[in-house]
Amino acid sequence: TWAEAQGLVGVFAEPDADVDGDGITNLMAYAFDLAAIDDPEAWEKLPSLAFVGDPPEPVITFVLPPEIPRDVSYVVEMVPEDGKRIEIARKNGRGPWKGTGEVFRRKLKNGSSEISVEIPLDQEIPEVARPLRLRVEFLP
Repeated sequence: TWAEAQGLVGVFAEPDADVDGDGITNLMAYAFDLAAIDDPEAWEKLPSLAFVGDPPEPVITFVLPPEIPRDVSYVVEMVPEDGKRIEIARKNGRGPWKGTGEVFRRKLKNGSSEISVEIPLDQEIPEVARPLRLRVEFLP
């Protein structure tokens, strides 16, 4: 339904398609309530990684829409030195966040929620360039 409303058909409506070549797939656009083609606010809502504090600790931040899709999971993973991803936080549709990661939520004026996730306190911070990542998937 989302793809149809965006005017996407055929292969252009596939979840992994990136019609405008901006690096944002249809699935990511759907999950973050973005326009499929040339959304000027896209990079403000998508995940960004920052290192905060002293010593610096990684924090991944992103903005979820006011109406979170029921058929999408948001999964934050820690990526240690061995490269094996470890799930630290998960939100299935409109359900609560689950996992060991430290999840902080801030309601924005437009009804969206800014989400920040940190590595669990009992975990050692990986010495890699991008120790946190967000994966979006369809719920079964």
